[in-house]
Order: sequence, then C-alpha cells, then structure tokens
Amino acid sequence: MNDKKQILIIGGGAAGFFCALNIAILEAARRVSTRHRTTQPNALPGITILERTSDVLRKVRISGGGRCNVTHACEDNAMLVKNYPRGEKELRAAFSRFSVKDTVRWFGQRGVHLKTEEDGRMFPVSNTSETIINCLLDQARKLNVNIRLNTDVLQISKSANDLFTISLLGGETLTCNALVIATGGRPKESGYQWLTETGLGIEKPVPSLFTFNIKDPKLRS
Repeated sequence: MNDKKQILIIGGGAAGFFCALNIAILEAARRVSTRHRTTQPNALPGITILERTSDVLRKVRISGGGRCNVTHACEDNAMLVKNYPRGEKELRAAFSRFSVKDTVRWFGQRGVHLKTEEDGRMFPVSNTSETIINCLLDQARKLNVNIRLNTDVLQISKSANDLFTISLLGGETLTCNALVIATGGRPKESGYQWLTETGLGIEKPVPSLFTFNIKDPKLRS
C-alpha cells in the first residue's frame, strides 16, 4: 500500500456510489478551505467501490418502473420519517443532516433536474433512470473514484494499526484505512455472517419490499 489514504466501499448501488462521491467532494472542499492545496496526485484519498456482480446501480435502473423515483416531495422531516415505522428515530437524525431539499439541490447542481408528480414522487425530468445512472458514473470518473466489478468480499479483519484487511474470493487481499459497508438487505440472517465475524451485531432481517405472486386466474380480470 502506498502513502495515500485508502477508502473501500463494499457495494456498488445507490448508497455506495453516493457515499463514495460525497467523500471525494467533502475531502476536496476541506482541503481548499484549509488552504491545503497541492498538485500531488496522492493528496486526496484513494476511493474504491467493490461490487460483487458484473454491473453497478442495477436497482437504480429498475427503480420506479425504469424512471427512478429519486426522492419524495416532503420538506417536513418530522412528517417524512413517519413513513418509516422501523427507522423513524434513526432517519430523523439523517434527514436533519441531508434532506429532500439537499437531494434535489445535489442533482440539480450536476445538471439533473427533478419533477414532482401528483402523489409526491420525484423523478428526473427525462423520465428515465439512465439519467441518474449516467450522472453518478460521470461524477465517479471526474472524482477519480475507482470501481471494481466481480469483486466478492469473503472476510474483513482489523489489524493493530487500525487498518482493515479485506479478503476477496480468488485469494486477493486489499488493505484500507476506512471501510464502508453498503451492501443493502439480505433475506436471511446467514447472509450477514461475514459481518458478524467482525464483532458487529445484526438485527433479525424482516421483509420490507416484496412481491405477492398470486396465480389465481380469477384475479386477472
């Protein structure tokens, strides 16, 4: 590992991308504000997204029937969190730091404008999720965020010098100063075993978004 700080983000979905991009944006802004300007390429941290599959942002692509409902037009955080009965308390703190307004502004500053439909859902004006995907991928390129596909994490360990060691399927090992887990939900508790081995506690998974597949032909009409 070189002298540049390394940050790994496990998961190439919307959360992983948004996290990676904002780490780069905030770090660049911090260095400017503290007059820590330099032309050295190793000045900013190396940020890498590890994605298990062969493609990133797949759920973004199918979100909202392929149009991607980015957020909801509710600027009252106290009202917004009522829609999340199992996460109301935690989300109240999160939305106070980054709200719907901030989301709309973030995309607008990058040329993606959103529209509000009658039910409050907000979509890109283009009506296609590819607009959101292209925005995130374009920002990743501009901010030098690395993306590794087909990279399956098997084990995480932490050394005495506070570095994380990531063991990958195939035998490769990566080392980083900071690690973010953005892998999304798993239907079974066993799917989190690789995290429990690090000492993290896992709440029992419960269904949140799922499909009713009813084959009774009488319902088709």
